Amino acid sequence: MTTEHSDQSIVVTGTGVVLPTGRHVTPLWDAWTDGKPAISPYLDPVVSTRRITHFGHVPAEVVEQSREAVPHRQRKYGTPYTFNAVLAAQDAIAEAGPGWARVDDHRRGLFVAQDNSTTPSIGTFARGLTQLGEGREIDFGALTNELLMNGGLDPFTIIHALNNNTLALVSIVHELRGDCAALVQGESAAVTALQRATFSLRNGHCDIALVVGAGSYNEPLTLAGHYRLGHLSKDAGGDGQLRSFDSAQDGTILSEGAVALVLERARDATARGATPLVQLCDTVVVSGSRGAGPAHIAHRYDDMLHQNGIGTEQLGAVLADGKAAPGYDIAEIELLTTLFKGSGIPVSTVLPITGTPGAAGPLVDLALAGQIFTENTLPAIAHLGDPLSDQLQFVQGGPRKQRIDSVLGTYTNFNGISSAVLAKRPDAAGAA
Repeated sequence: MTTEHSDQSIVVTGTGVVLPTGRHVTPLWDAWTDGKPAISPYLDPVVSTRRITHFGHVPAEVVEQSREAVPHRQRKYGTPYTFNAVLAAQDAIAEAGPGWARVDDHRRGLFVAQDNSTTPSIGTFARGLTQLGEGREIDFGALTNELLMNGGLDPFTIIHALNNNTLALVSIVHELRGDCAALVQGESAAVTALQRATFSLRNGHCDIALVVGAGSYNEPLTLAGHYRLGHLSKDAGGDGQLRSFDSAQDGTILSEGAVALVLERARDATARGATPLVQLCDTVVVSGSRGAGPAHIAHRYDDMLHQNGIGTEQLGAVLADGKAAPGYDIAEIELLTTLFKGSGIPVSTVLPITGTPGAAGPLVDLALAGQIFTENTLPAIAHLGDPLSDQLQFVQGGPRKQRIDSVLGTYTNFNGISSAVLAKRPDAAGAA
């Protein structure tokens, strides 16, 4: 947990979004407020399946924009989802303003959360088998060693599979040579990246920081693994809907994308004339939360709120996870009920619009927090008709118009690690 210090407040001054809704935060916000999902039937050039029914694909035109954001000579080192990260970083830096260029590149921090599940891929083997031709006896052990370990098909396969691949490519393209960290483990990786960036800024290890969350679940064996675990929607209703907190839910829908945020000390942002979008107050990752009861996790979240001067009845809104994977929403409801029962705090989630993006998730919510504060609106949970609980104030039926000065994002990744992010309206020093 990182506790807020009034003279070391950290603010977000730039956002970059590459998601199934498209590029930039505005299309994402519009889709959420209008209740229009960006989830589509699953498509893959290598695999045909009836079991993986839907996915949150980044639009083809944005995929091409991401590719074009990477200099030609460096494309061989990355993958489509790392290209998304480069484009998101480009947009976040642009929104942060011209002051970025005046910061020495050795004082620019980079903290990356990566979902590395696309390399090596079954596609690697499919292409290799095709090249071998038909009618030949295949030694799969030797083939695997040749294609992957010896780079026989693609000499950059091992580079693509590194857990710091996104960090390396973003660093090279955007010239960030300061303090850095590359993290994995889904949503908790993004929250940890925020922790590391905040620590680095407050301790003078960097003067400006870029936090990036990126990844894709679009790898057939990864999707098959989630299917076998029962995480995925079987689309029983035939509508391709992710039903967060709804009694009709039958599983989650996975997705892909990248979000980048520029963080800096509030006093530095003011000095260079930047516009703070969100104040990042605090973060917590509950180590060992797998198997821990909701009371333990709720206690950690409650401590974080109170250390930042916010009582559980003063919080503005909760941006919940709402994966809709079996058991996940029930556990989250139990956690949130322990914290907020009877408080009337509104609860919403954007996942029915985007699908479950993994490491980008917490950064999606921080990007949206700026819109919530600006528009004084909390969009509804799409498709929510029959909530699993009546103990929480789920927003349904349409956006809720009210002033909101603080939001709590709550997450549990597929490894069972719980984490949370607390953010405030930048001008709400003493408000909730």
